[in-house]
Amino acid sequence: NQARGLFKMSNPWSTGLFDCFSDISSCVCVYFCPSCSYGQIVSILNTGQPGGACGDCGSCCVFCLLGYFGFVVSCGTRTQIRNKYGLREEPCSDCLVHFLCLACALCQDFREVKKQNGLMGAAAAPEVEEMSR
Repeated sequence: NQARGLFKMSNPWSTGLFDCFSDISSCVCVYFCPSCSYGQIVSILNTGQPGGACGDCGSCCVFCLLGYFGFVVSCGTRTQIRNKYGLREEPCSDCLVHFLCLACALCQDFREVKKQNGLMGAAAAPEVEEMSR
């Protein structure tokens, strides 16, 4: 049973921490609005969909209100991502990654949840359908 748990958490991340430019849409979103990016990460993690421009609105607002201290909540989300997809805790602890390199960590988290939910290459926000006449 313990060996199975070790195997489950041994999957590598699909991209590295510093591969920010491997998904330009995530990179731009994190750069210009990290709180919206965080809201989308939470939304994709919980529902499999980005959920609009701000994703999970509550998460977006909390992250925004915390300012630089947003890493306090985002590191817990990284742990949820790792647990859900069986990913390794690398290159160091989740909180340390988010504290030392928040933008890179958010980009990696964003890429991972998009990949795991089949959204890689998709725009950050869902498309709006046109109404027929």
